[in-house]
Amino acid sequence: MVDARISKRGFTLIELLVTLSVAGILVTIAVPNYRLFVINNRMASQANDMITAIILARSEAVKRGANVTICASSDAATCVGGWQNGWIVRDAAGTPLRVQQALGGSSVLTGGTDVASTITFNSAGRTTIPTTATVASTTLTLCPPSPAPVQGRAIQIERTGRTRVAAVACP
Repeated sequence: MVDARISKRGFTLIELLVTLSVAGILVTIAVPNYRLFVINNRMASQANDMITAIILARSEAVKRGANVTICASSDAATCVGGWQNGWIVRDAAGTPLRVQQALGGSSVLTGGTDVASTITFNSAGRTTIPTTATVASTTLTLCPPSPAPVQGRAIQIERTGRTRVAAVACP
């Protein structure tokens, strides 16, 4: 004999529709913010990768007592190509100390008119920016894909070797 007090378990159609509606509203709000979060973190990570390479080049130059170069490299072996294609840190003999592959996420890393595709540090940890240059620093600009929903990063390398990052508006 079947007990009449046993109820059937499950969801009603109304409960299911309310749950789906609430989930849809939460996803609509969260997805755009998540996209900005990912792009902003990518910008910070890529800027930190460049700063790490610059600091490595400077410290190796001081440690070795010889010039160490960081340069744009598209093939991870020679100083050919643009910064967004990657870069290498190499010693005075040309031996690569660190290789960075191309930037992901369609980010663009460019040097302004004040920077070439090579930055060299001497044994004192200073860059080889000429002392006669009107600007005592060089700047690399890292921008997210256009249209830029977040700010880019300006990586400034001073003649003394000091490196700093600032937010910059990208086109």
